[in-house]
Amino acid sequence: MIDAQLQQQLRERFNPDGSMLRRQQLRMLDILLYVDKICKEHNIRYWLSSGTLLGAVRHGGFIPWDDDLDIEMLREDYEKFLEVFKNSDEFVLQTYKTDKNYFRTFAKVRDLYSQISEFELDKYYKYRGLYIDIFSIERLPRIVCRLYGGVFEVIGRWRLKYCHNKLGWIAIKGFQKIALWSIPIARPIFKMLTKELRHSYGSGFLKERHMEDLFPLTTIEFEGYTFPAPHNTDNYLRRIYGNYTTLPEIDSIVIHTSSCIFK
Repeated sequence: MIDAQLQQQLRERFNPDGSMLRRQQLRMLDILLYVDKICKEHNIRYWLSSGTLLGAVRHGGFIPWDDDLDIEMLREDYEKFLEVFKNSDEFVLQTYKTDKNYFRTFAKVRDLYSQISEFELDKYYKYRGLYIDIFSIERLPRIVCRLYGGVFEVIGRWRLKYCHNKLGWIAIKGFQKIALWSIPIARPIFKMLTKELRHSYGSGFLKERHMEDLFPLTTIEFEGYTFPAPHNTDNYLRRIYGNYTTLPEIDSIVIHTSSCIFK
């Protein structure tokens, strides 16, 4: 945790109250609270992850210049989460099954009262509100993780290139179905060949997680609320970021913010 005076200076510079970025962060916090409620009701294990966990440790909340929020859960918990999640008047689950033009293999929970524009492909999505990412973790060798990540990266690029070409679009959708069809076949094979934990097929994030760093879960404060966190947050973050306690050069920071409309 950095000292309070520096934290306040960073807040005033990057995400002061009322700023567009701060409004986005607080809406994402609302989504997280909804997801947390569902997970508690159904005994689903999850934890703050990646930059969200880094923000919790170093800033007590969001990294002041960050505009996303990530959580992780083991594959079995992820599948249960997808099964029990109920859309509400405010939030909706987005997967390639609930949104035919969404091609990612991890889920998002989207806000229905906002609209953001991050990438060209966004305009084809059924759901376009602010979101948090839900990543599943499973045993997966690095090379297979890289392979499937590359496949879905190509799918994304081709979708953008051929989005106005009907035949091209049909071909891309077919290629995507083949890639998705292969995952249940590949999963039990590669699960037996490694104990390495990584984001599931297609996400493309290669950094390894360790079971002993994750469990038993602990808790951490984030934006005034308490959420689940890995057992050893220091090991977890160092495996991803190295010396995560050191701030980047302040003047070189680019604020990560997307065009957003609040309804």
